[in-house]
Amino acid sequence: MHEEKIRVICNPASGGGDYDPDELKKLLGETEVEWILTEDEGDAERYAREWTEGLLVVAGGDGTVNEAVNGLGKAGFPENVTLAILPSGTGNDLAQTLAIPEEPEEAIKTVRDGRVREIDAARVESTHLKERYFVNVATGGFGAEASSMNDEEMKSRWGKFSYLRATLEVARKHEPRDALIVLDGEEKQMRAANVAVGNCRYAGGGWLAVPNANPEDGLLDVVVIGDLGLKGMLGIAPAALNDSFNYLDAEGVFHARAKEVRVETSPEGLAFTADGEVIGDEPVTFTVIPGALKVIVGADYTPEPDTGREP
Repeated sequence: MHEEKIRVICNPASGGGDYDPDELKKLLGETEVEWILTEDEGDAERYAREWTEGLLVVAGGDGTVNEAVNGLGKAGFPENVTLAILPSGTGNDLAQTLAIPEEPEEAIKTVRDGRVREIDAARVESTHLKERYFVNVATGGFGAEASSMNDEEMKSRWGKFSYLRATLEVARKHEPRDALIVLDGEEKQMRAANVAVGNCRYAGGGWLAVPNANPEDGLLDVVVIGDLGLKGMLGIAPAALNDSFNYLDAEGVFHARAKEVRVETSPEGLAFTADGEVIGDEPVTFTVIPGALKVIVGADYTPEPDTGREP
């Protein structure tokens, strides 16, 4: 890894405090490392937005990474910035697709190795959202409700299984909606309990929400889970948690790809989150931004997942 300016945005609340600044600087072996601790919501976005050149390292969970991505997006995704992740949250879903190890020493080694790829990003637009971005997964329906339920207390009690616990609890009570899904202008009407729009694959701490997603193909993957009920959810949950891709072929599951995805539901909107952050329940449009972001990936990263099935 060549010598360059480095800014580290560290969220101590999400576990980023496990990284020691002096040790990290020594391991990176660079002459200029700026270390910033976040204190309030929005700090990571602000510090990322003003970074126009060099390596931007985020030590934190998916929420901190999402803030940083939004900062870079609002700055126009500067071409001279490369994003690196030191995953230290509960879920680390983006890191899982990018094959970045959770062990601090291995994650730092990945940064030093400096394997850079250009991945897509997505813009989110709605009545109340004028400029919002994500690079991982947006979910609407029981997935978004589960994210809200999956608070720090539940994470502390259930760990990696907290999102699954929350999902099954929500699925018992969740009412599917009549949904209009518009894929590059083509309209599809269906019943939807959950809608996932993914640039990458995982959500909620390891749930394989969008199994076929390729973050470099210039497309967004859409997975709609219909009116399956609790029994149906119990049927696909093991597949989604064990990297089995077969559930996309299950009855009541719809999968497609598009450059632009619009979702409208009635009689009331599905609540949506993007990378775990709430974005509201009004009609929402997702648009891919091809090759928007340079990121450092792990040695085992592959853009196209080996699904064993046709996309």
